Amino acid sequence: MVETRSAKKDYRDIAQGFGACTVAVIILYLMSGMTAVNMREVHLSTLMAVLTACCAFYVTCAFINTSKKYYALASAVPVFGIYYLIFKLSFDACNRMTLPALSIMEGVLLWAGLGTVIVSVIVLYAGHKFEFKDLITAVLAAGFIMRAVMVLFTPLNFHQHDVSSFSPDQVGFHDSYIMYIYNNFTIPSGDVRDLGQFYHPPLHYFISAMFLRFQNLLPLRFKGDVNGLKMLPMLWTSFLVLFAKKILEHLKIKGKAMAFSLLLIVFCPQIIFLSIQVNNDALALMLFASSIYVAFKWSEKPELTTIILLALSIGCAMMTKLSMGFVAFPVAWIFLVKLINTVKKNKKIRGKRPELRNEDLIKQYLTFGLFVIPLGLWFPFRNRFVYGTPFTYVYEIDSSANQDVWMFSKWQRLFAPSKALLKTPFLQEGGEINDFNIFLAIMKTGLFDERKFTQPYMIAIARLMMFLAFILVLAVAVFGLWGAYKRFRKADMKILAMPEKVSLWILAITLIVSEYIFCFKHPVVCTQAFRYIAPVLIPAAFWTGSVIQASDENKDDKTLRICSMIIMASAGLFALSVILFYGPFTEYSMPWEMLIK
Repeated sequence: MVETRSAKKDYRDIAQGFGACTVAVIILYLMSGMTAVNMREVHLSTLMAVLTACCAFYVTCAFINTSKKYYALASAVPVFGIYYLIFKLSFDACNRMTLPALSIMEGVLLWAGLGTVIVSVIVLYAGHKFEFKDLITAVLAAGFIMRAVMVLFTPLNFHQHDVSSFSPDQVGFHDSYIMYIYNNFTIPSGDVRDLGQFYHPPLHYFISAMFLRFQNLLPLRFKGDVNGLKMLPMLWTSFLVLFAKKILEHLKIKGKAMAFSLLLIVFCPQIIFLSIQVNNDALALMLFASSIYVAFKWSEKPELTTIILLALSIGCAMMTKLSMGFVAFPVAWIFLVKLINTVKKNKKIRGKRPELRNEDLIKQYLTFGLFVIPLGLWFPFRNRFVYGTPFTYVYEIDSSANQDVWMFSKWQRLFAPSKALLKTPFLQEGGEINDFNIFLAIMKTGLFDERKFTQPYMIAIARLMMFLAFILVLAVAVFGLWGAYKRFRKADMKILAMPEKVSLWILAITLIVSEYIFCFKHPVVCTQAFRYIAPVLIPAAFWTGSVIQASDENKDDKTLRICSMIIMASAGLFALSVILFYGPFTEYSMPWEMLIK
């Protein structure tokens, strides 16, 4: 057999890495301070030039061994020329008035950015260099642009939860938690039951405070501007998406199936919202996803260093938000299966040296506990023994907020939403009627958070998004179960032979059941939030990819092919509806002089 030369490295793979993502966020930060108010034509033009250059480099890498590489590179020149012409004419037309200029900047950055990605895909396709990994990169890039535009053009006091004005005199808000650590280099003292949001563990707030300290040491034109804090959730959500991709890759989801699976995560509006929210959700969810990925890697190759990394990841997740400890359920299943399979395997090879001894595995579990327990539980233990705070304490919403839903029956909260709630796609709270149906409220907050919109265009698109979201949830649940069952029967696999896949079912069930229990224990509207169960997107993406991939592997199965087409069409239309809804942002109705600076 003749040995062939190894292929040259394809630099297009760099675009899907953590390093490229980090560099992109840093460039965004240095250009803007994470707010469009700090940007001028030259900054916006430079930012778009960087994006255009990156796309040109990406496309050129595909043609590097052909004579077309120079044509591919040259294709970026007229694109950037169009950007500059739009900037020049638009800013001159509005005489650089703040609000019109910001609106134009938002439109140019979003649509030109998405257009650049689409042009790159078209050039690759026309040059017969298109691969499915290019579609995956396009999805990741489009999602990054969506989040970047949301970060730049959404002020820091919009789309937040329990955030005030970053004043050191205030107590009980996420921002005042950050400012307390910023000013005092220590966590707040006192019973957290009297301190609002200070009941959360401090990791996120410590990182945010140290970031502000570091920013103020740099010779930046926006030094002292707290809007720079949005760099952190932008980075965490980008890492969250990449960890989700790594999990899907580990589960052998690839090609077209990977691209459509990522659509559910990248274009989930809640992930976009998290990019601008300075509370602890983004970091907690990123660490949650990293814990799942590291657990899968450990299951594949159980080493001491990997299980220590897993303990650190879970411990830090719990030190960010205690509810992230729910990751222990799927991880415990992986540990149990590994122990059972190791004991069985070692019994069959008596007299020979096993790859992994039973006692070595037990030592790894003990080491895991020695790291994760103190790291993840020191804060609730401290509050319990010093102030008597219950381990499971959460901030109670006062009845004056008019969010109570305890008066509705379990049947109504589980299965029977009223016509008034179904009539509007936006969450109803604090008014004549509150959203009392848990599933419906979770859907609404996942799509629109707790915001309401009054423009007819927004309402029409919002209703379409709700419809497509219902179709997707139903399709993923039904087709995912059916597709997994078919593959399970065909492969004749046992449950202990696929611990990672079963762990995702455990993860989804744990999150959903715990959320429903939480909603009944604390019957107020704001507990019915999708962000509390956002990690369920990972198993949902895997089930979606499983159906699509099974369809590609079994082309003769017409029923499976129809299921796959329904899921792909629904996912594609849903992503398009999200772009159409969140493209024309509506935040400009509030005067910019009222914003946090």
